[in-house]
Amino acid sequence: MKKRSVQKGFALALAGAMIVGLAACGSGDAAGTTAGTAAGSGDTASGTSELYWFSDVSGWGPATANWSTQESPATKYIEENFGLTLNIEQPPTDAATKLGLMIASGDLPDLMSITDADVYKQLVAADKIWDMKTFLETYDPESHLLTDFPEDIKQALTDTYGGWYSFPSHMESADNRENFPPDDQIWVDVVEKGTNGCIMFNKEIMDALGITQEDVQTEEGFYAACEKVKNSGYQVDGQSVLPVVLQCNLWIGTSLDGVLANNFGVVPVDENGNYRHSELAPGYKNALKFVNNLVQNGYLDVNTLTIDETALKTYLDAKRVFCWIGNQAQQDKTNMPWVSYGPIVATNGARPAVGINQSAGTGWIQTVVSKDCKNPEKIAKLLSWASSREGLLLNYYGIEGTDYTIDDAGIVTRTEEGTKVLAESYDNNVLLWPFANTSFERNTEPVPDPTTNRGVEVALMPAMGKYQDTYIYDDSLLNFKSGQVIEPSSDLGIKEGQVKTYLESQKAKIATAASDEIFETEYQNMIDTLNKYDITGIDAEYDKVYKEYCEKKSGSIEDVNAALYQ
Repeated sequence: MKKRSVQKGFALALAGAMIVGLAACGSGDAAGTTAGTAAGSGDTASGTSELYWFSDVSGWGPATANWSTQESPATKYIEENFGLTLNIEQPPTDAATKLGLMIASGDLPDLMSITDADVYKQLVAADKIWDMKTFLETYDPESHLLTDFPEDIKQALTDTYGGWYSFPSHMESADNRENFPPDDQIWVDVVEKGTNGCIMFNKEIMDALGITQEDVQTEEGFYAACEKVKNSGYQVDGQSVLPVVLQCNLWIGTSLDGVLANNFGVVPVDENGNYRHSELAPGYKNALKFVNNLVQNGYLDVNTLTIDETALKTYLDAKRVFCWIGNQAQQDKTNMPWVSYGPIVATNGARPAVGINQSAGTGWIQTVVSKDCKNPEKIAKLLSWASSREGLLLNYYGIEGTDYTIDDAGIVTRTEEGTKVLAESYDNNVLLWPFANTSFERNTEPVPDPTTNRGVEVALMPAMGKYQDTYIYDDSLLNFKSGQVIEPSSDLGIKEGQVKTYLESQKAKIATAASDEIFETEYQNMIDTLNKYDITGIDAEYDKVYKEYCEKKSGSIEDVNAALYQ
């Protein structure tokens, strides 16, 4: 992990050093010719033009196992109607490094779908990508995007990146819901109260051992249920059951800093409303102690904290896990017995706290167009089509009448053949993810069968948020954290880097402590070390930006559990 960070930093630094020259020279013909040659653009044997498309998106692209576009009706439509053959490049590792060097050299792909905010900002600073309004007005002036692209998302992009330079994937906002209204309350609950991180229980094991919702919804009751599972001798297909698993080697960021911090009411502000690292919150110690209790009592096998997601899925798919605290999106949950009752109520009565983006976000994947791209007219029309209802229907569902039917209300039902094609030919996200539109999904998708992956998912996601005592705050007030708040080369920036490196290892040491005494010692070591690295000074810098966001958005976050620890 550290090595990748250093490599990325080198690439971006090199890019920054060369950008000055590039910006000064502009984007003339010489630069365009170089980029075109490097991208390999040109006419193919079939008479179509090649679209060189770069992706750094994990889980989508050629670096994904069994990935293919051959059976995708969307890619076939693009070739037949826009004369473009997709040449998608996705480096299996260090995509940011490669793209950073491309920025530095000026040899950019035609289209880039990126998730790295720093790389995006490098592209904007280099003046190497199109402003979307100018691009569309120039090459597709009739584009629907000029009139119906969600204004709130456009503003969020402008606030974050200085302008509307990209088409974002997975858009979900009030203005986007004007274009694609949700067709059922379940989608509203997912938007307003849902997160991917959940506390999930295997209902089959619960029923077999006589464990009830009431048993697992308090902290002490949960420990007792785990003890029961541990000593039951219960097996699935001759294999023992694991009382608890977290999100494998991603457990710190996903299970601890996400789900369990929420469960114990951790928020990123102190009792006075000032920004504070979550690790300093008293409730965070309770989240750490919860994990430590699981380890000390043998409910959580520490070996499962180092496996990867593929190995984790073998346990989950075999239904050998009683409680999974992690990211439900990482498993196909079709016919899986997962249920969630929201939080495990803390012994001290702390209110759960969940951050939900209550403002328009910037989406996930940002697709940008190089100013040196070949065939800009074709690319502009491709963007307009792919984001239209027609393009989204083909991308999501395939061919009407063959792969799906649609009723008068616009609700789509997949045919048996369409379901099969999705499972087999579209495996591993062959769908054009950069054009995924979350509001469109919830506008066209029927209320899912509760036994399907989607049906289980929409029941799990809002469970924590729907709990009557959960405090929901506006997570968009923390959007600044995705950018650079403190200059990395400054004294405080160096200390911030040291904090990030230190916390990753120290949290694991605390959570897996062999005794309560060691836990207390290691926890205090963490607090002392954070103070040595001037965590107060770091938080003060973050607080300045946080307060600006609060003022701009007329909102704030409250430490609703402060009175518990006074």
